[in-house]
Amino acid sequence: MKKLLFVLVIIFFLLFGSYQVVKYKFAPEYNGTKELNGLKSESEVYFDDFGIPHIYAENETDAYLTLGFVHAQDRLFQMEMMRRVGSGTLAELLGEDLVDVDKFFRTLGIPKHATWSTEEWNKEGNTAWKIATEAYINGVNQFIQNGKLPIEYSLLGEKPREFTINDVHSIIGYMSFTFAMAMKTDPLVTKISRQLGPQYLDILSIHTLAEHHVIPNNYPKRDPESKEIMPVESLTALLEKLPVPLLEGSNSWVIGPNRTASGEVLFLNDTHIGFAQPSVWYEAHMEYPGFSFYGNHLAGVPFGLVGHTREHSIGLTMFENDDQDFFEEKLDPTNPNQTVYNDTIKPLIIRKEKINVKDKNPVEFEIKESIHGPIMNEVIPEIGRLTTNPVASWWVYILEPTKALEAIYRMNHAKNIQEVESAVRLIHAPGLNVMYGDKTGNIAWWAAAKLPVRPSHVNSKLFLDGTSSIDEPTAWMPFEENPMSVNPASGFVASANNQPDTLSNGTFFPGYYYPGDRWNRIAKTISSRNDWTQENIKDLQLETVNETHPINAKSLTKAVKDTDFGEFGAVREALSNWDGNHDLDNIAPTVYYKWLYHTLEGMMADELGEADFQNFLRTFLYTRSVQNLIQTANSPWWDDINTDKIEHREEVIQNALVKTLSELKDQFGNNTEKWKWKNAVVLEHPHPLGAKKPLDRFFNVKAPAVSANEESINKLAFDLNGDGIYHVKSGPAMRIILDFANVESSESVLPTGQSGNLFSPYYSDQAELFATGRYRPQLMNESQIKNKPKGNMLFTPKQIR
Repeated sequence: MKKLLFVLVIIFFLLFGSYQVVKYKFAPEYNGTKELNGLKSESEVYFDDFGIPHIYAENETDAYLTLGFVHAQDRLFQMEMMRRVGSGTLAELLGEDLVDVDKFFRTLGIPKHATWSTEEWNKEGNTAWKIATEAYINGVNQFIQNGKLPIEYSLLGEKPREFTINDVHSIIGYMSFTFAMAMKTDPLVTKISRQLGPQYLDILSIHTLAEHHVIPNNYPKRDPESKEIMPVESLTALLEKLPVPLLEGSNSWVIGPNRTASGEVLFLNDTHIGFAQPSVWYEAHMEYPGFSFYGNHLAGVPFGLVGHTREHSIGLTMFENDDQDFFEEKLDPTNPNQTVYNDTIKPLIIRKEKINVKDKNPVEFEIKESIHGPIMNEVIPEIGRLTTNPVASWWVYILEPTKALEAIYRMNHAKNIQEVESAVRLIHAPGLNVMYGDKTGNIAWWAAAKLPVRPSHVNSKLFLDGTSSIDEPTAWMPFEENPMSVNPASGFVASANNQPDTLSNGTFFPGYYYPGDRWNRIAKTISSRNDWTQENIKDLQLETVNETHPINAKSLTKAVKDTDFGEFGAVREALSNWDGNHDLDNIAPTVYYKWLYHTLEGMMADELGEADFQNFLRTFLYTRSVQNLIQTANSPWWDDINTDKIEHREEVIQNALVKTLSELKDQFGNNTEKWKWKNAVVLEHPHPLGAKKPLDRFFNVKAPAVSANEESINKLAFDLNGDGIYHVKSGPAMRIILDFANVESSESVLPTGQSGNLFSPYYSDQAELFATGRYRPQLMNESQIKNKPKGNMLFTPKQIR
């Protein structure tokens, strides 16, 4: 026995010692002194209790150089993944499984666009944003050259190449691709229109319905000369291979001084992004003479897309505007490399590209472009199945070089509301709702996007006619006509990815908007009182109530008999009394989502086929159309086209209920107390290497059960499915609350942690805080930061030896 104990002790110490050696080799450094090339003076970084760097520098260049180094030591592998997605080079690092993903992004045109943006960037003079960006890249590269690289590179047997401005543009291009809703939706809508007919489309919410909630506009008075504000008080399966998350939605609201207890602006933002490890946002606080900023940064981007100074705050949600059309071309019968257009012939532009593949031979392929854009049939299976004609993607983003870096820099450094709006104008795509609040009491929302003017007959959700110019956009709207609200009488601005109201030019701009459930809850709640504080507003940001789901549940329940519930009468009672809250101890969501899935499957899978039914569930059409679908008794969707008889609403809903109760009984047992929502919900933040077992045990971050939901303010989304286990795929990528009465007391939280390095103490230290609805400070007070830091690094100019 003593020998066995001795052996176990030896094994323990060997394992512990080995771990310490590995940790020493790969862990980030949060203490010590480093020399950096290019520093003009010393800079100092204090790391707080959550590993967030607070950078103190003597000048702007030193500050961004330092930021680049510390950002890279915590997030280098994330930067690697982001730049490789945007440049179409994932297969080179991760293998042949990613070849199709590389083909997709190359065909779409993001790498080509990044090169164009870089060419234009290189023509610029030494602007402030260019100097700052190059300093940041220098800092990243000095970490690559001299820092302790994360363990992922050793596991892959690779070393990172140096970072470039083209990598930054590739990352911006990837994030501009966002959630690909047009590519998921338009082929499906076109299929329904062509193969099933208008009576099927009529039941779906292709366009915003009257019952959906819109964001009101409030256009400001402008100087007629300067135009400034007058000062006032299955593609799905392919995308699932991505090792980085997609932007999906977001909430933000800004409450004016007349509705807050402090008499100053209250600012909130929670961006909805696919969950992953590391979290999307990297927080950093910078101080140098004339500048004090706390920002949320994307990997590889030097400026904070979301953040605040002591005087103003900016936030983001996705606009969800329709900025991509598909044109169906007609090939010249005499030459397959030409298309027919306006009684003439237009040649296709053809280029060959080579994809390097890890441990395999390179893959060569062709990309063809018509006058409308790249031909997508080969990389979007839904298009290839629908038509043999070439279908081109016309996408606003690739039509002009990006000025995102200039725009974000200027928003970070703005001195007033006019300067922020001036920066917002530079964003042409993707469509963003930029939210704003400041110390002087201004609140604002701008839809930042270049909006095309389409002919009145065009339905932008259907494939358009590429054989002529008849369906093409005719002009661009001036920015002043974009959706916006500046200092409205309501005392607040809010955006939640829903439809903006009619624009000043009379346009109801099309998009892939959500129905407005979240916006409505936000608007009603804020309007209910005038004493909002940083503390009492938390209940709203963490709310998991959806008012539409109980209406749907009651509609389903009324369609069946009480006896259909059999021994599970408690289920009927739970659904009938449900208020839409997704409390973890509630059984109503567990039953509702499974019953809804089987009802929709019984309605639609026969017409669409299983693959396109699953695609439907992952589009905005599903979210916007559910209520209409299940309540419309005379809908053609109810009939099963594979049978001779005609099925009706009650029959389909009843069959779905029988299946639901049987499956839940098998899954959780006879006792409905075991059917609680917490037993059906799983939250795990996946790392790019976590897809391979047993690496998932080390790299993925598991979290406690959360109140997963569809379209509650605290949106924790999952794919509707028949399995009855709901893996939360996306949600708030941070939760920010800031009261301008005390900027230094602002709060936030990340889904996992600040660091992407497995051996950092900040890898997953916020996961439980996030899951349980708690916050932590965003420190800006110098004495608090420097009093008892968790780490302190001094950076000095490199000496010539």
